[in-house]
Amino acid sequence: MNAHWKRLAVASVAIVSVLAGACAAPPPQIPATTQPALSTIAQPYAQGLRRAGVQSVQVFSNGARVRVATNFGELYLRYPAGLSPTAFAVYDDGTAVEVDSDTYNAGNSAQYEAAIKAILPESIKFATDNNTRVIQDRFGKN
Repeated sequence: MNAHWKRLAVASVAIVSVLAGACAAPPPQIPATTQPALSTIAQPYAQGLRRAGVQSVQVFSNGARVRVATNFGELYLRYPAGLSPTAFAVYDDGTAVEVDSDTYNAGNSAQYEAAIKAILPESIKFATDNNTRVIQDRFGKN
């Protein structure tokens, strides 16, 4: 094997090792403690969430992305710039909205309120726009 192929083989092994390590990282923990105060803040968005087919919105503490589960699949949004990191999950079962968070407390309630008021309307808009695209793709554009 010539020197070029040896370098390529070593580089390939290094890349595979990095990718394997990245894939082995544990998934973020989903918040599980029901927070009635946060559920009250999210309640005004319930009808919009239902109309957009949003089943849940998950915000992880890493502050990178927001996961939105909809009737048409999962969508990912960027966490709003300028907001302090939060971690919560909003669930809509068709009759009620529930918000879970393991890190919410009275001392950080303002940052959670700000996050909910920024993320839920954006999630509704993004899901509604996605629904329109999916329907147009499935039934053809006019």
